Amino acid sequence: MIEIPKQGAAFFASDLHLSEETPKTLEAFESWLASVAQVDSLVFLLGDVFEVWYGDDYSDPTTERVAQAIQSAHAAGAKVYFMHGNRDFLLGETFAETAEFEIIPDPEFLLVNHKVVLITHGDQLCTDDKTYQKFRQQSRNEKWQRNLLALPLDKRIEMAKAIRSESKIHKANSALDIMDANLQAVAETFKGNWPDGYYVGRSDAILHGHTHRCAIHEQLDTPAVKTPESAEGTLSHGLRIVLPDWNFDHPEKNRPKGGFLKLDPSGDYTLNLFN
Repeated sequence: MIEIPKQGAAFFASDLHLSEETPKTLEAFESWLASVAQVDSLVFLLGDVFEVWYGDDYSDPTTERVAQAIQSAHAAGAKVYFMHGNRDFLLGETFAETAEFEIIPDPEFLLVNHKVVLITHGDQLCTDDKTYQKFRQQSRNEKWQRNLLALPLDKRIEMAKAIRSESKIHKANSALDIMDANLQAVAETFKGNWPDGYYVGRSDAILHGHTHRCAIHEQLDTPAVKTPESAEGTLSHGLRIVLPDWNFDHPEKNRPKGGFLKLDPSGDYTLNLFN
């Protein structure tokens, strides 16, 4: 279980979907990371940092700049953690060592002022999307990943593009609600019952991304507090915070361009949104 240093703070971001097609979002990420990186700060990148990851043997200007930004954050005294998302689940230890960050499991736990915070990318909570969950189970299998990574790079790129195309079609033909976290799965997670069937331990608060539906859920049986603007509060039992996705290149009207959560050792938090 991870603890925030007494004189530090933890920062959380997810769903940046960085690629060569997102130069403005990449610049925003670099600026943000430099602004929060200091001694005793913890930075958690909770998945889908990249639009796609073909393997650690692939490199382009975007992956190189991300690595440099994280190296600079590390040099400034910050500790950077990375959690796999549904787009970058093939990212491995070779790139992590080069960029100087630590890969953490999903879920992971923080102890913050006697409260347990479960952090996750969030895709496993979307249990209504049966088609995706079937693919997720397959794609997280170590043997499946070894076989895929053993293929030539150009073949992997071709396959990834095909999978991405199928995913877009699946989303277009699916009800929006199945892309969101299932409330029963969330309730069971608070009790410690993870969707894959394992008992992971109870938690007081849950923090995740993935759904692109930034909101603060104070209790399961109350409507979510939508967050078109920044918000702040204190950790409480039953709290669920959904991080925003980032999109500075083609921002949607009435939606933030991105944002992050800052969490202090006291349990106070601030959800900072870029409008």
